[in-house]
Formats: sequence, structure tokens, C-alpha cells
Amino acid sequence: VDWDWTEGYNAFKYRHPKRFEMALWNNGTLASLSLGKPTYHGTKLRLDFIEGNPENGKDVRVFQTTFLALAGYAEALGAAELRVMNPINADVRRYYEGFGLIYVAKGDYLFVRL
Repeated sequence: VDWDWTEGYNAFKYRHPKRFEMALWNNGTLASLSLGKPTYHGTKLRLDFIEGNPENGKDVRVFQTTFLALAGYAEALGAAELRVMNPINADVRRYYEGFGLIYVAKGDYLFVRL
């Protein structure tokens, strides 16, 4: 995906002070980065970006760990739904569906109610 983490993060950080952000490390090496944000009313929490290091992320269960942290933050905010936005392809979408998320084609996201 063409996403510049340095530039993108700075803009995201400025616009979304209640954002979810997570860096996952494995043996001192970055394994993944992820960013999300609550909806305007805080009833839903979105995962907008998640990227794993292909050389170091496979040993860490990147999505599982990130999803657990996302659910914890959603609970702290009082959000009742998690969303994973814009899955990159059908294989990734099916992978997320394996965690109980439901795909909404019209909005191109997956969700689960908490």
C-alpha cells in the first residue's frame, strides 16, 4: 500500500487526538504499526491502517494482538462496535472474517459489535 507513515502519521495525529495507535515490536525490531480513530460520537472505533513487517511480523500474531488492544481501547471509550476499514483484497477480508467480523460492501469495512 502506498502509505507514507511519517507524513501520514503527522497529519493523522493532528486531526485525531483520541486516535488509536500501536507499534508492535518483536526482539527489538518493529513488527507492525497500526492507526485508528473513534467515530465522531465515539460509539465506534475504526482500525484505519495496519501494516506488518513481513520479515518480523509473522511470529507475533500482528492482527490478533492489535485487535485485542483495539477492543480494550474501544471499551475504555465506551464504543459498542469495532470496524476494520478498507481491507486490501478478498483474501485479507476473509482473514478478518475468520475473527468474526462481518463485511459491509457498501462502506468497504468489516465490523463486530462489542
